[in-house]
Order: sequence, then structure tokens, then C-alpha cells
Amino acid sequence: MDITLARFVAALRRAELRVSPAETLDALAVVNHIGLADPVLLRDALALTLAKSREEKTRFSECFARFFDQLAFRAPVKQSFFRDLHRSDALAQMQPHLTDITRRVVAGILGNDRGALALEVSLAARGAGIDSMQSLRDKATLVNRIADALGARELEILLNSPPDDLAGNVLPALRYLRHYLKQEVQQYVDTQYRLTVDASGRRAILDAALSANLTQIPTEYRAELQRVIAKLAEQLARGHRHRRRRARRGQLDIKQTLRANIAYDATLFRLKWRLQRREKTAVFVLCDVSGSVSRVARFLLYLLYELSDVLPQVRTFAFSNRLGEVTEGFREKPVDVAIEEALFDWGKGNTDYGRAFLDFRDIAMNDVDHRSTVIILGDARNNYYEPHAERLRDLSRRVKQVLWLNPEPREQWGEGDSEMLRFAPHCFRVSRCNCVADLERFAETLVAVQR
Repeated sequence: MDITLARFVAALRRAELRVSPAETLDALAVVNHIGLADPVLLRDALALTLAKSREEKTRFSECFARFFDQLAFRAPVKQSFFRDLHRSDALAQMQPHLTDITRRVVAGILGNDRGALALEVSLAARGAGIDSMQSLRDKATLVNRIADALGARELEILLNSPPDDLAGNVLPALRYLRHYLKQEVQQYVDTQYRLTVDASGRRAILDAALSANLTQIPTEYRAELQRVIAKLAEQLARGHRHRRRRARRGQLDIKQTLRANIAYDATLFRLKWRLQRREKTAVFVLCDVSGSVSRVARFLLYLLYELSDVLPQVRTFAFSNRLGEVTEGFREKPVDVAIEEALFDWGKGNTDYGRAFLDFRDIAMNDVDHRSTVIILGDARNNYYEPHAERLRDLSRRVKQVLWLNPEPREQWGEGDSEMLRFAPHCFRVSRCNCVADLERFAETLVAVQR
């Protein structure tokens, strides 16, 4: 039980539950006290010991069910396929054409002996290297290896060229045996994958979400992707704080350093730094929250919220046909509520960039100066309104730089109602922003502005 519990704790950690060595010892004491006779009692007792939050308790229940219910060959065998075989000597005719392990597997299936079958598949899986499984791509290879080790290949050979001495009713039974064997091995490998590689069932979702187009990610993936963005923001913020602490040293002040170390015969024990005064940079973010860009805008706004402690000078604006500031909403309300309100309040109209630039000039132009950075998220599709690119030109001349994030690829600029080719000359940089990697590059740029 010690080894089994250690493996279970490892599965919990892969399911993103924080289980310390001390808690593992507590769980072992609980198991020794209550025993293994009652699985419900065991689950509840370990949950009290190892799972702290409500979310962790949900993950614990899922992982417990997978770990302690992983026997292969769970589906009942359809005995109708073998009714005629049992009445004749067909089984005896089939035996000489099978190896020992295949005979044992066939006998276990016919006798519905789950214990013997589970032992055979476990030994075959260890021999096939199931413990080295690391990714989704390994599953198909392992299924074939394990199935072949249990006799699937032999059954295939018998089906392709059956010997003359086999009775006619043996072939349908062999086809069913082959299908049943592969089906149960597939389920066994799926269970092992969730335990050894993807215990929480989230890794495949995250892999798909991280490489997917943000505009096409289904709603059910949103929470998982927000967790990834939160971790990304935490890493960027931590790195920014470290760089900022190092930068505070400034330049070495030679005169002050020599004067402070006269008592030490000019040995430099005490260093004096010429501190550099840094001007704070204001960042203005304009997000197109209309239907075509709203999904990307949602994740961008979430990222900005997560970076708020290292980007205190950010002001955020949302627009479709009209533009309004939403900075206070992010300061006063939960992030999910603030984002949904911004999308609902400002994402109803047809996008008009010319009008949005005019509204921005009326709201915030007095606060913009040569140290400011303006970041615009949008696909530049203007619904055939007049784009008024001269308004962006005037803004660009007044600020330090204009960075534009466009979800569309460059080859689509200028197609239909896209005005990106008219806006691009007035931007310091135009970058594609349509996946998590693009958001990461943008965040690094944004953080660098504050150095």
C-alpha cells in the first residue's frame, strides 16, 4: 500500500494538487487506520487529508476514480458469439494455432476472468514501455504494442488466412475477440495516459488552446486559457521586478566612491551610485471589442489586469463605433465582471476607427505627451466608413510610439473593408496578435516600456 499511495500522490501532483511530503505521511497514517475495505470511506478520508480547496477536491475525486478503477477488460463479453463454440470442438481446433499467452487471453475472455486478464494486460503494458509514455502521440503506438503482445496479431493472421481445419463458426468469434481485445487495450491505455501524463485531463486542452487561433477557441476552453495567461503574466512581472531592482543601482559615482573609501586606503569597500531619474511612461490601450475581435480583446484585457501591479500607468479604452474609458472598472470590480461589462457596453455597434480616434482625442489627448505609448488592438476593418487616418497620424506625432496589434495575417490587410494599409504608416510597429505566443510577445514589449 505504501508504493500504491506514493503512485497515487504522484498522480495527484500531475493533476496540479499541491501535496507535501508531510501530507503524504498523514495520508499513509489515515490508510493504516481506516483500512481498504470501504472505498467510499477511503476516498473521503484521503480527500480531507490531501485536498484543500473546492477546486482541488473536484480534481481529487476525478483522479481517485481513475487511479483506483483502472482494470482492463471492464466491458462484459457478449457470450452469444461463443454459444456455438462451446457446443462443438471448435475451441480445441483453434488452440494449436495460438501461442501460450494468446490462449490465456482467449480463455480469460471466454471465461470473463477479469482478474487474469488485468494481470496479462498489466504485464504486457510494462513490457511495451507504458511507463515511458510522455505525450498523446505515444498512445497509438502503445495500444498496438500491447494488443500485439496479447495476441491481436495472431488473431489477425488467422482471420486473413484461416486453416482448413477451423470450423466455420470460429471466424465470427475470432473477429469479435480481435475487436474486443483492441477496444479494451485502448481504454486501458487511455486511463494510464490520464494518470501518468495528463492526470487532470487538461493537458490536451491546453496544448490545443495554446496553439489555436484565439478567435476560434470554444467558450469551454476560456477558463483554462485564462489560467495560462495568469501564469504568463506572473512570470513576466517577476522578471520585470528583478530587472528593476538591478537597474536601481544606477551608474557608479567615482568621486563619491573614492571619498567614501579614504579611510580604507582607497580600497573599494563602500560603493556609491549615481542614481538615474527615470521618467514614468503612460500607456494608453485602445481595444476594438466588436464581434470580430472580441475574443482576442477579452484575453488581452485579462492579461493587462494581471500585469496591473507592474504597469500602474496603463489606461484602457474600449470601442466599436464609439470609444470609452474602462480603466476604473478594472480597478473597482473583479476582472471577469469588468471584462464582460466592457465588451457589453462598448461592443454593440459597427466598428468605426475614425470616430474612435476622435473620441480618444476628446477624452485623453490632454494627458498624452512625448513619453506616452499608445497600443491599439483591432483588425482595422472599418465597415467602409471614412477611416480618418490623419487623426492617427496626429496622435502618432504627439506620442513616443504607436503599437498596433492585428489578429489578421498581413496578406489580408487591405482586403474588403480593411484599412490597415492606411493606418500602418503611422505606427511604430504593427504585429499579429492571434495566439498566446503573440500575447506573450506583446506583454514583453509592454513591460519593456516601463523600464
